[in-house]
Amino acid sequence: MGPAGGSDAAVGRVAHAGAGGVVSRPDLTRRLGASARVTVVSAPPGSGKSVLLRSWIGEAGLRDSTGWVSVGRDDRDPQRFWLSVLGALRQTSAGSRLVRELTPAPDLDGWAVVERLLKDLAPLQDRLWLVLDDVHELGSAEAQRQLELLLMRGPPGLRFVLATRHDLRLGLHRLRLEGELTEIRGAPAVQPG
Repeated sequence: MGPAGGSDAAVGRVAHAGAGGVVSRPDLTRRLGASARVTVVSAPPGSGKSVLLRSWIGEAGLRDSTGWVSVGRDDRDPQRFWLSVLGALRQTSAGSRLVRELTPAPDLDGWAVVERLLKDLAPLQDRLWLVLDDVHELGSAEAQRQLELLLMRGPPGLRFVLATRHDLRLGLHRLRLEGELTEIRGAPAVQPG
């Protein structure tokens, strides 16, 4: 699964969802399909988080309704991250109709991008998935707060899957209390005794 073509690839790691080999994990794919508004998939490196998510997207036929962003170590700039999110959502069938294109600008503010995205997606009728792979790499505290805003205020049809190696510093406790958070965690590593 490589970066998508076009201008979106230049601003971040936008990839086509559902591409790649399929690994059948029926219990996990069932949990993903029945998950709440926000799903966190947390496991150590090399445990197969990305392969699991790609397989689930392919098996469930969600490729046209899933935007995928692979967050990289160099994604410290909130503008770059949000342009990647916009680009990924615009590659979906619903997002291509609702999410307006945005070009990089020196004064482009991540908060304004999130507010505009919330406004663009307000009429969303269909289910739309946003997968943020390696979201633990999102080094900007400001971008994390902006992501939290999108998680809390996104329309009901917008679903999030956050793949990470460790717990995120997001206000997920509120979603947990409201029953809007599904957590899929890998087994902890066994330390040699």
